[in-house]
Amino acid sequence: AVSPVHRVPARAQLLVSAAVLLVVLTVDVRGAIGFSSLAVLVYYAIANASALRLRPAERRFPPAVAVLGLVGCLVLAVSLPPASVLAGAGVLGLGALGWLVRRRRRARA
Repeated sequence: AVSPVHRVPARAQLLVSAAVLLVVLTVDVRGAIGFSSLAVLVYYAIANASALRLRPAERRFPPAVAVLGLVGCLVLAVSLPPASVLAGAGVLGLGALGWLVRRRRRARA
């Protein structure tokens, strides 16, 4: 739901704010930084993989740039502390599972 006044996803902002507050109060900040780094690197890896799907007329750079970006993101991601990688993979896995369950429920309806 988008706020009619501020034109932002108000509920999402509240949920993310609550999650950040929970992490700050309960987790070692270094772990949160590692987890955040993993999430950003996965985000950019997805962006680079998406760039590989562009048609030639839509590209600004040759596909090799996207391949290099994708490989770089993945190498950096797995070089993070193991606890950060495992926690991030777990959270991303739960998100993917939630998306899959929701998708299947909608397909049945």
